[in-house]
Amino acid sequence: MADFDSDWKITGSPDPATPDPQPHQTAQTVTAPQTVTAPQTVQNVQPAQVVPAAMPQAQAMPYPRPVTVPASVYTGAYQQQVPNVQASGYQRTATGFVPSPGQIVQNTELIAERDANIVEINKMINHFSPKLNVYQDYEKCISDIDKYSQTSVAPFVWGILFGLHSLIFVYSAATSNYKDNILVFALIALGFLLVGAALITVFFVKKKKHKAKLEELFVKFEDLSNQLKIIYNGYSSCVLPPEYTDPRILNKIQSMLYSGRFFSIGNSLNSMLAFPGVYQRIVNAKEKFTADTSARFNGTPAFFNAVRYLIPR
Repeated sequence: MADFDSDWKITGSPDPATPDPQPHQTAQTVTAPQTVTAPQTVQNVQPAQVVPAAMPQAQAMPYPRPVTVPASVYTGAYQQQVPNVQASGYQRTATGFVPSPGQIVQNTELIAERDANIVEINKMINHFSPKLNVYQDYEKCISDIDKYSQTSVAPFVWGILFGLHSLIFVYSAATSNYKDNILVFALIALGFLLVGAALITVFFVKKKKHKAKLEELFVKFEDLSNQLKIIYNGYSSCVLPPEYTDPRILNKIQSMLYSGRFFSIGNSLNSMLAFPGVYQRIVNAKEKFTADTSARFNGTPAFFNAVRYLIPR
């Protein structure tokens, strides 16, 4: 245990819980704490620069020589180039080779035919165009005839269905054992019957009106057909059939001739009829139209117009 000597110094163990060191025990020396140095900052390492490899250089190619002059060059509508494979027949310009003077030979026959057809189509347009309203009224009259020739049967069908439902309620009223139900069923049956009768009446009234309207339209149709026949016969020696004399068709043919793609009225019309199915549709429609109108007008067919098949609306 701890004690004090004459100089008041502590002798022995200062703590009763800590015994004095024994002779066989070695006293442990307490070392002073070591100073911890701050970690050194790691310097940023610069990445190694990649030196790009040298790109292979393309070898310079010599400028290509001019291509071989074609044997035939089209320079305009109805101008044919005389075949000449020798370069001496051409002149070199900044944009290439052009035929030398005297190499271009125009087909005077085709040009003369094209000019004559342009004159002819202009005459036809001057004759038929003032009557364009007659052609338009005629087409509208045909559309109205097709419209009023068909009467919807929907009102008639619904009228029959309402009548059948009324019979069902009549049967229910007749077989009911309660007087209150009989009255209700009878009223419902009467309502269905009245609605059905009204619908059937509407159907027959509408059908009668359509029939009267058709009679008026057929009178107008016959009159317009006769006018168009007179207009067509008024142009002597017309090169086109009557079904292709609508001014809208003639204007289309005129534009095709002026464009230089065709050199005659016949070729222009044939190109319009060459679309798949157009010509056959016109033929079939004309046959049916002729048969129907002949039966209607005592064997005299009406004027047929093919504009609806050639000019889109």
